[in-house]
Amino acid sequence: MFQRFKTQRFNLICLGLMIAVAMLGYINHVPRIYWLYIALFGILVCMLASVFHYWRFLKMSEAPISSIASAAQGYVELYGQARTEKPLKTPYHGIPCVWFRAWVFSNQQGNHQSHQLLDNRLLDYQESRSPFVLEDESGQCVVNPDGAEVIYYEARTWRKNNHRYVEEYLPAHQSIYVIGVLDTRKDTLDSAKLNKEVSAHLKALKQQPSRLLNLYDHDLNGEIDLHEWELARQDAIRQVQSTHAMQAHTAGFELAKPAGQQLFLISAKSPLQLRKNHLQWLGVFISLLTFFVAAYMKLA
Repeated sequence: MFQRFKTQRFNLICLGLMIAVAMLGYINHVPRIYWLYIALFGILVCMLASVFHYWRFLKMSEAPISSIASAAQGYVELYGQARTEKPLKTPYHGIPCVWFRAWVFSNQQGNHQSHQLLDNRLLDYQESRSPFVLEDESGQCVVNPDGAEVIYYEARTWRKNNHRYVEEYLPAHQSIYVIGVLDTRKDTLDSAKLNKEVSAHLKALKQQPSRLLNLYDHDLNGEIDLHEWELARQDAIRQVQSTHAMQAHTAGFELAKPAGQQLFLISAKSPLQLRKNHLQWLGVFISLLTFFVAAYMKLA
């Protein structure tokens, strides 16, 4: 439910509901019994908001903080620089980024005197699903943003030719915090891939005949026989397997959406900043909860 829910908007909705209900009661001079209902409503909203922020804080605290090279498979949080293998830009303004989503709305106005918008239809929506690379000092991994909650992005809105363009994006080469499931199983070295890489290695070795003879011409006859060529092939297999084993701790990683209800988050803020924000909002809603509980007890 919360995968695409904006935390900032959730906070504003909660505060707005309480203020609107309280103002409505004040303006209409409602009887005492209705103030009890208003206090109960405030208690419920504050409890919901407090649980939400506490749950988010726990989710961000329970995942192990790891460097990419030392990260194990499973639920982790990582922090590093984001970049893309291929250039990616926002569709309407061409801003270099690693992720974006964009809307186009039709803003047709009525008569020039009223200036009222009569049409606000959604004409187009785009969201990037291309994986991007996350790097830290120890290595790198691939992040698949499909299904992630992306927060604290940058946004731009402008109008042109009776259309409104909205773009939200994560700029390239910016520090990004991600929390999700890290998996290396998709980068297994199957026989087809092994044979292809071994063939490429042997082809490169054939193009260096003097090196080939120095390494594998054991009988010193100036030629590579079948037995010596088999030794070269076995060495190539071991070298490819060794290279793949080392890369399994860097580029072979992919971070993606968890299968269950665990949080899958991409943020332009650091984990420390996010946890601090949730604790601050938790304090706000607990204070409001205390106020509404005290008001309810006084009115009851």
